[in-house]
Amino acid sequence: MATPHFDVFISGATSSVGDWQKAMSARKAELPKLNQEQKEVARKMGISEEEFARGVLVTQYGENRQRERGQSLGRQIEEILSGLGEPYRLEALIREGVKLRWVARIITPHEAKNIAIGQELADDIIDSCTVQDLDLLRVLILESLNRKDLIGSLQ
Repeated sequence: MATPHFDVFISGATSSVGDWQKAMSARKAELPKLNQEQKEVARKMGISEEEFARGVLVTQYGENRQRERGQSLGRQIEEILSGLGEPYRLEALIREGVKLRWVARIITPHEAKNIAIGQELADDIIDSCTVQDLDLLRVLILESLNRKDLIGSLQ
């Protein structure tokens, strides 16, 4: 798999039940080392450092999983942009977990544009990648880039 030409940033809630289960069954040797601040937070919360470290591990698992999903979505966006014939480039994808969306930052010949992609569409693209879902993404991107003239032509 080629290295993506864009960055993926994760913001907001990212963990799943699977992430929790994986972290809870991890060996102690797999747990991240806590810094002094984290150790102090664990002490103030009245929980063991191991329990706190498992919580940190849950976050790491969730962020890594979402980063991989972002890379998958970004590859689909890059494919759409490659058909524009002008130097359009995906610079970054930001997962806004609280807002349940991804934001694609696309560099155009004239300016940078941020395009919001709802989580439902993004999940459909990542998990199923149907022709219909890809077409919805393509239309969203082309309309957002003021390239409606290409909606019927790029298939």
